[in-house]
Parts: sequence; structure tokens; C-alpha cells
Amino acid sequence: MSPRLVLHVGAMKSGTSFIQSRLFANKAMLLAEREILVPGMNWLSQVMAARDVLGSGEEQWAKMAGKVQAHPGTSVISMEYLGPVRPVVARRVVSSFPEHEVEVVVTARDLNRSIAAMWQETVQNGRTWTFADYLEGIEAWRPGHRDDSATAPESGRTFWRQQNLARIARTWGELAPVSIVTVPPPGAPRELLWERFCSVLGTPPGGFAPARMDNESVGAASTLVIRRLNELLNDEGLVFPEGTDVRKGLLAKQVLAARKSSEPAIGLPVAGWVRDHAAQMVAALTEAGVSLVGSWDDLTPVDVPGVDPASVDDGLVLDAALAGLAGVLAAQIRTPEPS
Repeated sequence: MSPRLVLHVGAMKSGTSFIQSRLFANKAMLLAEREILVPGMNWLSQVMAARDVLGSGEEQWAKMAGKVQAHPGTSVISMEYLGPVRPVVARRVVSSFPEHEVEVVVTARDLNRSIAAMWQETVQNGRTWTFADYLEGIEAWRPGHRDDSATAPESGRTFWRQQNLARIARTWGELAPVSIVTVPPPGAPRELLWERFCSVLGTPPGGFAPARMDNESVGAASTLVIRRLNELLNDEGLVFPEGTDVRKGLLAKQVLAARKSSEPAIGLPVAGWVRDHAAQMVAALTEAGVSLVGSWDDLTPVDVPGVDPASVDDGLVLDAALAGLAGVLAAQIRTPEPS
């Protein structure tokens, strides 16, 4: 029997961090006992390898591919950076494993929840779009309805590059079987996504240690603080990714994420075009012949409870800004002085 590679390529904000954290939390014990290889020391190892294969580098990707090639059983690579790649890059990835049966996994979340989640994530990654501008760009540039003679709004182009599931499935489907694993709807057991992923991985879902970390989101007020901070840092010539460790790693993912429960969430009612596009996306995925793990009903858009960020009280934004400043200063003060 040929060795097998499960290649999880995203999409972004579809439980990828949860799955990745669970994989690496169990890499050295239960997965190893079941002869399932998760190559790399940690998640960052797969990040660096993916960046390598996306660019002109070879060393990190070749190192990870070598570990997979040397493993006789099942291996799993999980990296959402690979999802929206061009066909030439997808071929480069799959050709790295000529003796493997490669199966591509795309985790998919309902479009409306993805829109709300992606805005705050792009802001954490240095963007300065308002929520209203973001929504306008996404609607204007949606596949099948865009005016290709017009200049692409950067927000729309960025979103659909990451979230055009039909295109992602077609690109990878030219090279390997594709499974769509749907993210369960709100209120479903959290373990259900892991159970679905394990069914593709080919291992029972029980007995695994919990995930050690998630890709934490932030509340509406904190997102507005980060967005304004991005503008000010841009004015200083400190364009993202300058200061990523402090801006995203410390301020967003630790300090401001910790106060999420004290802020209103980013809300988004389902727009008519979102409902229509979601139905078209499911039809396109079905036509592409992908395997389904879960239910197409999971991709039916639902209202995201919360508020329009434009309506957040200035006092809440000020509170979030001061909490962020205090948290960053506290971390700096507690850092031991170099000897």
C-alpha cells in the first residue's frame, strides 16, 4: 500500500488553528502511536515550509517533504496558506510526494460567519479598511458578479482569494481527490469538527489531548483600536508586518483577546447576496465532484450576533485602547533586563 498524505489547505477562519493545535498537541504521543506523522517541530515549522514553497526557497519545504517521504504510513500537513495558491504552485506541492496518495482537505465555514471573522483577522494583519468598506469590496468583487473591466477593490480581491472555495477545490481537484469538511453551525458540539477531520485522517477521534491554543479573535471595540493603530503606524512608516510580534502576537492575540467577553462582538445580518452566493458555491462544489464530510446545510449563512462596528460607543473604544496600552507596557516592564 502506498504511503498517504492528507493535505489540509484551509480555508482561512474555518477551524484551521483548532485543527493545527490539536495535531501538534498530540504529535508526539497518540498520533505517533497510530503511525500518523505531523512533520515539523511545531506549527511555525509548517508555516515556514509553506512560505518556502510559495516563494523561491527550497530548504524548509524540502526538509519537511523529506520527513513525509521517509514515513511509511499516513502524514498530515495543515496550512491554510496553501489553499488559494496558483495551479503551478499546487503542482509543485503535490509533485513533492510522487510516491504518496495525496488527499486534499478543505474545511469550509458558512460565508456570513467567514466575512465577519475575516475582517477582524485582516485588521490584525495590518489592514485599515472599515467594516463598511470591507463589505462593499467583498460584494462588488464576488465571483460571477464582478465587473472585470473595473479596478478590483483590494478588500474584495483579498477576501475572495482566500474564500473562493469553488476555485480552491478546482485547483487542487486537478491533482488529487478533494474532501470538503464543513464547520458545524453555532451551537454544535465543538468536538464535531475534530471528529469530521479524523474521519478523513482515518483514525478514531477519541483519546486526544485538547488543543493548546486557538487563533483568538477580538471584540468589536478592540478591532477598531487595532485598525486605528495600523493607520498611525503606517504614518510612521511602520507598515505591517513590522512589529508583528508586538502588534499581533502580544497586543491582539493576548492582551485584547483576553477582554473579548467584555466587549460587544462584531455582528452581521445575512444579506441577500450572501445567501445567493452561498447557494451558488455549494452547487459549484457539488459539480466539482468533491467528497463531503458533514452537511451542505452547514454552509447555509446564518446571522452573526453582535453589533455594527460603526455603532460602538467611543468610550468602549477608549477603554480597549487603554487596556491594550496597559497590557503591552506590563509585558515590557516584566521582561527581564538583559544581563
